[in-house]
Amino acid sequence: MTAAVAANPRSLDGDTRFLDPRVIAHITNLELVARFIVQGFLIGLHKSPYHGFSSEFSAYRKYAKGDSFKFIDWKVVARTDRIYIKQFEENTNTRCHILLDASGSMRFGGADAFPGGHSLGIQKWIYGRNLAAALAYLMIHQGDAAGLGIFRDEHASVISARSSTVHLHQLYKTLANTEPSRETNTEKGLAGLPERFPQRGLIVLISDLLDDTERIIEALKGFSYRRHEIIVFHLLAPEEREFPYRENIEFVDAESQQRLTAQGSYIAQAYREALAGHTDKIVRFCRQHDIDFVPLTTAELLSSALLAYLSKRQRAS
Repeated sequence: MTAAVAANPRSLDGDTRFLDPRVIAHITNLELVARFIVQGFLIGLHKSPYHGFSSEFSAYRKYAKGDSFKFIDWKVVARTDRIYIKQFEENTNTRCHILLDASGSMRFGGADAFPGGHSLGIQKWIYGRNLAAALAYLMIHQGDAAGLGIFRDEHASVISARSSTVHLHQLYKTLANTEPSRETNTEKGLAGLPERFPQRGLIVLISDLLDDTERIIEALKGFSYRRHEIIVFHLLAPEEREFPYRENIEFVDAESQQRLTAQGSYIAQAYREALAGHTDKIVRFCRQHDIDFVPLTTAELLSSALLAYLSKRQRAS
């Protein structure tokens, strides 16, 4: 179990820009977003020490119309003047469900996170949505079945896991048409889902975890007791982790709209301690139940999350 998976983004990003969340946030077509993120990641992965996550080389066969160019062995083409495709033995048939927090607090981040609009990150919802799209793309293109659950403060809206391209486009459409709203109740939002996923698989939770600590733990227990593999991506804006505010600022609750005016420098220490206590309790639970807990900020390259997923996917196979 890995309580916190750390990746070196510089070793994975190669020369591509499309792992930078601030660049990819300007693209509205989720199919393109997913493709750019994953292909950029795989280029970087090829240039890094990390190899062999989802498949092992098996044999060659002749190229057939419709085959992906990425599996052409160009060295063999140069030697034989014939096009051959590398075949792989893939670890398939894993059922993966992505559970994405769509509560109002996920709207935070980006230009509105810091006076003057100088945030390092982007909106949490955009980052989480793009990550979910990229993970679904990666899952289905490596032969797994991907499903999606959107949750807030009531029973989640769920699309069952399948592995077709048509299904992948349905996931993109759902993500594109969803907006963060209402309050968070992780326990209620995810209630009943463990029973709906009777076949053991991989659960990927993407959330800012800004909810009652016990509610979050109770929600995770249901999946853990049914022996699902679980990854928790704890997604926060950089300002939420660091709390850089110093001036007299009006803070507005993104879900309840309650307002509080306070001197940032006076409450910074108490805020950091409260966040650390909340997070540490969840991390301890994850460590005890073999759940991968991956802290992310919306300024981080998306390679960190994809590497964590592939590491878990390899161990789960």
